[in-house]
Amino acid sequence: MNEKQQNWPDATLKSSCLKPLKAKLIYEDNKVLDYISDDGALFLISDEVDPEPSSITIKNFSRLKELNHRYIIFQQDVLMIEGYRIDVSLTKVFSTADLSLQNFDESFYFRIKEFVEDKYSCDLYPASSRKVCDILLKIEAESLLNTQKIESLIGFGIGMTPSGDDFLVGLMASLKGSYYFNHLRDIVAKNLFRTNKISGEFLRCATLGEFSATLAELIKAGNDRKPPEKYIYDAFKKGHTSGIESLLGFLKGLEIRKTFFKPPKRFY
Repeated sequence: MNEKQQNWPDATLKSSCLKPLKAKLIYEDNKVLDYISDDGALFLISDEVDPEPSSITIKNFSRLKELNHRYIIFQQDVLMIEGYRIDVSLTKVFSTADLSLQNFDESFYFRIKEFVEDKYSCDLYPASSRKVCDILLKIEAESLLNTQKIESLIGFGIGMTPSGDDFLVGLMASLKGSYYFNHLRDIVAKNLFRTNKISGEFLRCATLGEFSATLAELIKAGNDRKPPEKYIYDAFKKGHTSGIESLLGFLKGLEIRKTFFKPPKRFY
């Protein structure tokens, strides 16, 4: 066997919301390769990273990076990179399609509320972006029933995943399984053009009920009435501000659940 083929990186986990695409590398570090194209985004991640929507988990990730990995093609369960074919047809599927928040008590809500109030500070942002933080902090749960308010959050902020998008992913995660999720899903799905391809892919998957393993564990903690602190902190650690913005959105979703027990007759 050719030395280059020994210990070839294998795909061990694939997201259920992957789409066929030809894509170009736009970001990499020691554990992540992010690709985008006009058709969307795909993320190759090390098995040391928690699964994400539209991701393929790769074993022996460092071997993969030794290839010319600037471009990839993914179609019909085959990942092509520098002429190599990685068959992912039998790879285990990561999906949160059957998971939703069904049971949570007051303690779960107040623990998340306390954590967010303690950790979410506008000091996390550069001075030029603190208005983003101010706007997110002032969002009232009731305003999130307004179509225009949701539209205004898509693509709002700066970065690879704008703050408003991270907020909406958390919001959808906590509302999944409710009438409000269906309303939110429809608005977001129609307005993905408002944000970039990377963030749009996370939002697209969220409309399908697909979220990161980190948010999935927090939902499970609520359903099982487990102390949520570990799962809250794991979510908080994601990115620079992405994790805490998702938690803020998650908290607002809980507030909607607590406040509006019946579907409103109409939305504004």
